[in-house]
Amino acid sequence: MKLWNSIVGKIWSTIILLLIGVLVICGFLVAVIYEKNNFNEIKAELDQDASKIIGVMHKNDAFISENGEGSESLTLLDDTIGVIIAKDNESVYVRQSTDKVSQQSIEKLTKNQKINEALAEKNAPLEMKYDFKENGTNSPVQLYVKKFELDNGEKGVLYIYKSFRDILSVTKQATRTLVFAGLGAILITSLLSFVFSSRMAFPLREMKKIAVAVSRGNFDNRVPSYTHDEIGDLGIAFNNMAQQLKYNISALRQEKEQLSNILVGMADGVIKFNIDKTIILSNPPAEEFLHNWFFSNENSEKVLIPSKLEDMLDEILKTRDEQVGEITFGDQTYVAILTLLYNGENVRSIVAVIRDMTEEKRLEKMKSDFVSNISHELRTPISMLQGYSEAIIDGVAQTDEEVREFAQIIYEESLRIGRLVNDMLDLARMEAGFTQLDKQEIKLAPFISKVVSNFEVLAKENFVELNLEIDDYDLMYTFDVDRLEQVLINLIMNAIRHTGREGYHGVVTVKEHADYVNRQLLIIVSDNGSGIPEADIPYLFERFYKADKARTRGKAGTGIGLAIVKNIIEAHHGNITVESTVDVGSSFIISLPLKEKRS
Repeated sequence: MKLWNSIVGKIWSTIILLLIGVLVICGFLVAVIYEKNNFNEIKAELDQDASKIIGVMHKNDAFISENGEGSESLTLLDDTIGVIIAKDNESVYVRQSTDKVSQQSIEKLTKNQKINEALAEKNAPLEMKYDFKENGTNSPVQLYVKKFELDNGEKGVLYIYKSFRDILSVTKQATRTLVFAGLGAILITSLLSFVFSSRMAFPLREMKKIAVAVSRGNFDNRVPSYTHDEIGDLGIAFNNMAQQLKYNISALRQEKEQLSNILVGMADGVIKFNIDKTIILSNPPAEEFLHNWFFSNENSEKVLIPSKLEDMLDEILKTRDEQVGEITFGDQTYVAILTLLYNGENVRSIVAVIRDMTEEKRLEKMKSDFVSNISHELRTPISMLQGYSEAIIDGVAQTDEEVREFAQIIYEESLRIGRLVNDMLDLARMEAGFTQLDKQEIKLAPFISKVVSNFEVLAKENFVELNLEIDDYDLMYTFDVDRLEQVLINLIMNAIRHTGREGYHGVVTVKEHADYVNRQLLIIVSDNGSGIPEADIPYLFERFYKADKARTRGKAGTGIGLAIVKNIIEAHHGNITVESTVDVGSSFIISLPLKEKRS
């Protein structure tokens, strides 16, 4: 930093400028006063000497002449004083000062018309500055002129003067003394002020270093206590401020970390908007919401936020009331809750909490569909039980054969109700974690062949060709026979139902493949039926899900078969996936863990 930009330079320069100003003013005043006093003394001296000279002439009652009486008394005068005595404008006596004056200049003085007229008018002594011009050079003097008259009646004029050269010499010497004294004072003051300002600025420079460190986040440095004055008190106050600031920053950092962890861990999305509707802050669920909206089909203009949310932002800024609204795009549904954050009375920002209600909406729909499906599934057998039992009671069945026929129908419908109830109980037990497997090690190929053979009649009735492909006929596998049979029955029956129709050559294939490289057993049930829409595939294994026309098409089923299948496979530590294309076909792929092949 340059010296004149530092506090040392400013204090030093201020003191020096003040001192120079004081010295200049004081020197000027001293010079003026000194000059005035000097001139007053000269005037008094000239007046006194003039009175003495005139007194000598009165005593002698004669003019002083060059060799005459009384001239010896003038030798007592100062050498710087010159005397001229004139009679009738002619000089009769001249005593030169140290500055010699020509006779011509003397005659010019004695015959000076203005001086003579002034003497005649005022009848009093004259005091003035006069210049004897010798050979073009100035010779200024302080001149005292006085008329006198002797007792014998003779009149004359006394001119007494003192050279300004001596006056200026004394003044110059006094000025030189003042200048040197001032320079000495400036030098001494400069050194003292520089030392003083440096000592005063040192703790301030230390405070600056500590302040820079504090601004960069280092709150551990402290300002040493050098003095016990205001600067020392400032250092103590600065240290207290740094300590308090460190505490506050630490508290704010902890609060920020807690808030950040809370926002990141929240399942709901949080978006903070500025009052100009720009996004300030968002957590991962909120970013996922914005990402889904930005790449959705409804966002053809690729705007950042949905129009519904933008309308809610406009409304809350207008009404200052909390806003709640539903935002829907694609197959996703969100609920947005908007509140305002205030800075005093002014709105600072807007916080939007975005909750993904897609799953809740889907579950709500599934519940309503379940109630509808169960009601429909139970209504039909109950109505038939009621109708045929009333027919028997009312005697509509006349013969034993009709009674047996009605009773057979009642029996079959009761079995149907029983199967529905048992499926629901099985699924409830599986989802509650009470699945108990009776595992045994048997050959897998004969087991699958037996299950597939049970569907040959049903396949022919539905115009379906049933195929079986076995890769390893000697594979031994440990599993629950009844549960895995339940899985295959459900998948094969669904494949036949959704493939077979008159005039169409449907094909259902059950394939067993042992993948020893990846250690997994694959059982694949595929068909060339109507297929499943892509939007429905993620929900196939949800219980009671049968809203898709491709899966139902008016066929029997409660919508819980595939949910049971998934639970059984997961109980065997496997998983089931689906690959399907509409009007091409579907493949249900069961993957079970497989041990290494025995050599």
